[in-house]
Amino acid sequence: MPQNTTQASMPTSSDSKGLNVRPDLLPESFFYLEKGKTFNQGTAEKFGSNGTVFRTTSKISSYNGRVYTICQGQIFLQPCGTDTTKVNVILKPFSQPIKGLAIKYIVYRGLKKSDFFSGSNDVINGLGSTGFVDVIRKEFTALYNMLGIAEPTFTAQFIGFPGSSSPQPASTLIDDYFLKVSKTQTTGTTTTEAEPAKAFELPMIPGGTQLGTADGSIGIDIVLNEGDYTIANDPNPFQLNLDFARNPDHVLNQATGANDFQKKLIRETATQFLDVAAFYGLHTQGKGKIHLNDNSILQTMEQIAAQIASFATAETTYLYIQGSRQRSYNFYGNHSLEGSTNNMKIGTAANNLSLQQFEQGWPVKELNAQPSLVIQLTTDNNDAAAMYVKQGVLHTDTDNEDYFIRGKNLLQEAGTGIDTNFTKPIAFSLSRTSGNKTVASFIQLIYEGKTLQITSETPGANPGDPVVTTSYELKDIDDVFGLINVSPQMESRKPEELAYVIDQNLLLIDFENRAGGKDIATVTTKKVKDLIMKNDTESLERVTYETLLHNIRQSTGSFFESRSAYLDNSNGGTIVYSDKRNNFYQPESPYYIQTETFTNTEGTAIIGLSLQVQDSSLPSKKILGITREENDVFIALIGSILNNPKFFLKNELEDEEAYYISTEDISYRKYSLAILGENQSGVLQLIEPTEKIYITTVDNLAYVSEEYSRWVPVEYNLNEGITNMKKPNNL
Repeated sequence: MPQNTTQASMPTSSDSKGLNVRPDLLPESFFYLEKGKTFNQGTAEKFGSNGTVFRTTSKISSYNGRVYTICQGQIFLQPCGTDTTKVNVILKPFSQPIKGLAIKYIVYRGLKKSDFFSGSNDVINGLGSTGFVDVIRKEFTALYNMLGIAEPTFTAQFIGFPGSSSPQPASTLIDDYFLKVSKTQTTGTTTTEAEPAKAFELPMIPGGTQLGTADGSIGIDIVLNEGDYTIANDPNPFQLNLDFARNPDHVLNQATGANDFQKKLIRETATQFLDVAAFYGLHTQGKGKIHLNDNSILQTMEQIAAQIASFATAETTYLYIQGSRQRSYNFYGNHSLEGSTNNMKIGTAANNLSLQQFEQGWPVKELNAQPSLVIQLTTDNNDAAAMYVKQGVLHTDTDNEDYFIRGKNLLQEAGTGIDTNFTKPIAFSLSRTSGNKTVASFIQLIYEGKTLQITSETPGANPGDPVVTTSYELKDIDDVFGLINVSPQMESRKPEELAYVIDQNLLLIDFENRAGGKDIATVTTKKVKDLIMKNDTESLERVTYETLLHNIRQSTGSFFESRSAYLDNSNGGTIVYSDKRNNFYQPESPYYIQTETFTNTEGTAIIGLSLQVQDSSLPSKKILGITREENDVFIALIGSILNNPKFFLKNELEDEEAYYISTEDISYRKYSLAILGENQSGVLQLIEPTEKIYITTVDNLAYVSEEYSRWVPVEYNLNEGITNMKKPNNL
């Protein structure tokens, strides 16, 4: 049936308990080109794969008109290759145009330089040139009036463009400019710029503001956000640096990889980009609005489809699937069928599916003019197998729990003609016009359907003894705590202000509930450092890793305790600490930490930590706490050897479900920490420190080392909140 309005993410069944429901996306943005202006896009200019290269820039030609900001954000200017008549503009969104879609940068390639700068590379002096110049001229004057400094010449370097006195190496990360801090210094009564090259914060520009004009061609990249941090010894040849920002037309090229693993990482990078046509096509899902420069608004399926019709990808649906350890589906080769490279079934209907390999060339599957989509993925039918539909609209034929798919909704029962190597058919509804044309969009899945097997090799007990090989299954908790060797890109304003980092990629994790089942959630992860004062002269630096709830589906009925559905803030930032007093890390309200002292099986007194919620519901969070010294041991182990490292928790008992009982009748588990990551050949490798570092948990939510838990100077009163900063638990 023709659809004449944008498609809302409505319930896919009439289940009165609220199953199969997703809130509307409510996308709202501005079209980046001028209304009524025509353009062309050939197949060589479109976003997507082309053999050994993947074009991240959607480039158009035969366009002569104005160019606008898609959303509100900060603006940073760079040269456009070697063309001295053009510039590139990088926009970092402040307000995200689509709920649940985190965009890091929008890069405009090939705007006319004369719209921004005079011949001397000074910003055009005079209002009315472009909306962008109007905004920054007014803000520039206001800034220096506020500082009480004479307004200097508004040179190009104030908005990031390199000047003769501000060298910018091509390897410098773009975030080094967006996350910097402007500084001034005062000598006597004179205030001057401490860092002239960084004196002006990159300007914040409203959505729909005219940036400039394009003459002939213009390209645009949409970069998805993974987090504001840098990775030590990152082997990926691709970086979001000034070389990328200055490129007039960017493609990912596998040939730039020095070895097979680097080539694989370059292919993986394709999942970090989104086609601009698919971005606008998503506005047909969930009551979307696209604003045009004449103040008109596109809201219907037909209007949006017509607006993007000139893109070569106007009918392309992109399929992104994230698998184990936040890598793409089958990155580790664990989803292929025995004796075959095929790892999925795909087609337009459940009775019309063909065997295919998902990652043929690139881990982004492009489906052109596909009227509908049904897939089946490989599985080993383990209890934890699950899928979450982050982007996309499920068809009414696909049973789900608020877009989580698990258990009987995901796995097939054995029977005649049933291939249990695959999940049930998962069907998606694609936006289509009254003329039965598919509207560009993308589907993003988080899927963990097969247990990942890893092996560890250790030397024999005596010289000459054979190497001992041990196999492990990756547990749910082993895919949670990463960010070990990353550094924040956010610049601190003073020494006692510490930045924390967040990985924006979603993870699927389970929480045990009181009914004996499992609640399932999607989370992001956070790493924060703090400082505890032991006494007047001694301090202890600690590192805490925690999950931040994104979405959750609970399995219990109303007669069981409910779990907290508090959604955490998932933006990076800074926290101010002092070496003079205890203002330490603690989880954000409504969570708090409770201590519990017990005697372990060795007869040693241990302080266990448990997570609690102020309203007495069950926590929807997991934390790992160790000291800075202990964390540094693992950073040294990682070195330049491992990539994508995460903590692996080795249970001291052979049975993963077993636990110790203290003399106080407290159940607890004990793990030794190891590191699991990809070696330089891309193979998963497990590394342990020579001297083991142990952590314990009494609630399967808080995992802490003895030294970390020993210094938790908090008592909590449910009615009054934190009431006493007591002396640390230094047993």
